[in-house]
Amino acid sequence: MDNGANRRGRLKKSEMIYEMLKSEIQKGKYLPGQRITEDEVAREYDTSRNTARVALTKLEKDGVIQRTSSGLIVALTDVRDAIEILEIRELIEGYLTRRAASRISEAALNRLHDVLTEMEKVLMENRYSEYSRLNEQFHSIIYDASDSRIGVQILHNLRIKLIRYQFRTIMIPGRAPLSLKEHRQIYLALMNRNEEDAERAARLHVANVRELIRNYSQLLDLRESQV
Repeated sequence: MDNGANRRGRLKKSEMIYEMLKSEIQKGKYLPGQRITEDEVAREYDTSRNTARVALTKLEKDGVIQRTSSGLIVALTDVRDAIEILEIRELIEGYLTRRAASRISEAALNRLHDVLTEMEKVLMENRYSEYSRLNEQFHSIIYDASDSRIGVQILHNLRIKLIRYQFRTIMIPGRAPLSLKEHRQIYLALMNRNEEDAERAARLHVANVRELIRNYSQLLDLRESQV
């Protein structure tokens, strides 16, 4: 195999490791502030240090991990930062969902309906990890329908900073049925191609998450704001 093929192979594996590490951080295997090293990742995923380094560098760029004087750690997020991120997200989610209302195809609406049906099923079975995955899929369909490359990129950069808390918020008492209701409202607004209702439903969805962050910060392992 030539050097070019070797490099492509390393990049493909590093992307897989990046996704797996991101998922493990989301599920709480690695806690905020916990050190994470190239050697550890290389052993865990049976790969080279170079490949591990590429995956960790991408996670650092995304803000999922951060570099300190003692090495790389899972990123720490304080309450104030989390709330501000969600305030900005509310605006962009509303904007993208409003755009999607007038642009979404029947095929995309059908996919949303199928995902929503599956979300209801897994929630009844308390399969929160699967619900979180389907939640990502639901919103991705809307982002694609919005046809706003710049808006989606900005939103991705914001969402990744709170990736760990998406999985945990759904387990807060009372959140699961409310979350499902919010997704139904978004879907109905899109199905009716009502831009105002779509934006309103999307913004309410994020606003409710923001209030959870505000009220359950200790449960979510968020630091108190450093003033």
